[in-house]
Amino acid sequence: MGSSIYDFVKNTLLDNFLKLARVNVMTGEYDFMKYDVVMREEGYENISSIYHYIERQVSDGIILSEYVGEYLKFANPEYVQGRVFSGDRRIVQSYKRKVHDGYMWVTFGIVVPEDCDRENPNVVFYWREADSDTITMVDALSTLSAIYSKILKINLTTDSFQVIKVSEYERARFTNRLSRITDWWREFAETGHVHEEDLEAYREFTDAGRLRKVFQEDSVSTQSCRYRRLIGDSYRWAQMELMSSIEYEDDNQVLILYIKDIHDEHLREMRNRQALLDGYHRDALTRLFNRHKYNEDLKELSKNGEGHLACMYADVNGLHELNNHLGHEKGDDMLCSVADALKRFFPEETVYRIGGDEFVMLSTKLSKESVEHIVVEVRRELLQDNYEISVGVEDGSCELGAYKIVVAAELAMRKDKERYYRENGRDRRRRVLNEELEKTLEAKKYAERFLDVISDKYAGVYFVDLKKDTIQHIYIPEYFLRLLEDADYSYSKAMRLYIDRYVKEEYQPGLLRMIDYEELTRILRTEAQGDLSLIYQKVDGKYVSLRILEMGQYTEEKYETIWIFSERVFQTNDPIQLYSGRKLSYEETVNS
Repeated sequence: MGSSIYDFVKNTLLDNFLKLARVNVMTGEYDFMKYDVVMREEGYENISSIYHYIERQVSDGIILSEYVGEYLKFANPEYVQGRVFSGDRRIVQSYKRKVHDGYMWVTFGIVVPEDCDRENPNVVFYWREADSDTITMVDALSTLSAIYSKILKINLTTDSFQVIKVSEYERARFTNRLSRITDWWREFAETGHVHEEDLEAYREFTDAGRLRKVFQEDSVSTQSCRYRRLIGDSYRWAQMELMSSIEYEDDNQVLILYIKDIHDEHLREMRNRQALLDGYHRDALTRLFNRHKYNEDLKELSKNGEGHLACMYADVNGLHELNNHLGHEKGDDMLCSVADALKRFFPEETVYRIGGDEFVMLSTKLSKESVEHIVVEVRRELLQDNYEISVGVEDGSCELGAYKIVVAAELAMRKDKERYYRENGRDRRRRVLNEELEKTLEAKKYAERFLDVISDKYAGVYFVDLKKDTIQHIYIPEYFLRLLEDADYSYSKAMRLYIDRYVKEEYQPGLLRMIDYEELTRILRTEAQGDLSLIYQKVDGKYVSLRILEMGQYTEEKYETIWIFSERVFQTNDPIQLYSGRKLSYEETVNS
């Protein structure tokens, strides 16, 4: 072994190390110059190769699992020889290992003498207790490694790089073959590792000349770029960040490069941004584009001044009368019906609601004749709901001005509206509204009459969804409404309060069985065949007949039932039995 390095280690540094070995990196032969008792491993005496020695440490579990990957690289002769003969003078790896009943931070390294080559392949492997600064640095890098998928130390002045963290794929594909960071960036882009839509931005960002200038102007700046990089068979969003190292000087531009996966975060951000944009550009009622979007698009069309533009300008007839006669809810229904029809008949065009009852459609593809033909179909469909619109259509070259085309369409719509009201529109609309109003009032009258009739005959009639534990009431007494409020509108919780307060104790277990929805579902689906009847007694002495029926199909999301409660008067002194698993006969459930 070269005397210069050996003498230096022996005379100067020996006391600072726990373990030192002279190693032939070609053959793996080694000889310990120092072997502190703290580091001694039993049963390692006959291991002839340093590479097998390191493998044995890992297989025996001496090295903590999170540090095994990096440490095990030094059990690979080709890896060690590559590092040693490349001229790398500082080969260091810190890790945590077991020592007796505890753990110790250890720094492992290789000292390479200046005269080391393949003819004289002797180096020194050393192990020493890591100092506090090293431990802090390793901890910091471990934390960063959990966040970043790649960490490099790059030098723009020498066009070089040093790997701190990189995937095994990139190590084999790039770092083991290339020595210049600019070659890595170029080849990474050229071999399909960057999405084609992001190539221009990636190449601009990694332009070394631009980066040198940027950091010379502001050495403490942080530069970042988002792009999609190939991971496996798919592209994922990543962010590359560059910041100056503490070693940075204008004539030695050392930077730290970080890359982290931001795919999920970026998609979430894009969805939120789109939701905000939709909120700004969409009409809340109809979900058509609103006047903000209309103004932006019209401005863009006018600015470009090229191509063809067709405009349909529509106004809903009778919205004011409808709001006054039947309320704004009916007016909203009308507007939504018009919007739905326009979206359906103009699926590829841009449709806007620009005012209370005004709609605009802009198209760079359709002709005036095509739009007029479609409008006929829109009007025919809306008439089925007794809705009518006034429409104006115009087209022309954008060179003449997009605003002029829209104004012409609006004027045509005004003339159509005048014609509509001049002929019979207003009288017809008022007649239709009066007919609808009469139907609504009649339906309300019948509903009120129905509730008046059943209120004397029934103690409660409810639709109950057993899957959602929700209730829709047809008739509900005032006291049960208060129970629902106390139970946060959970039907089962409200029934539990009802049973506890109003039902005789001997009938409570059987009735509680009915709000065990799994048990009730089983009974309805098997024994009762969808129609269950039972009788129980309240604390005031009155008997109540409860009938539970299936109302719809049983699905994973929904199981609708109807619960009908009615008070009964029995003329027999015999006690009435609660439903016990069989459907009661007619004679058992009606008055004696």
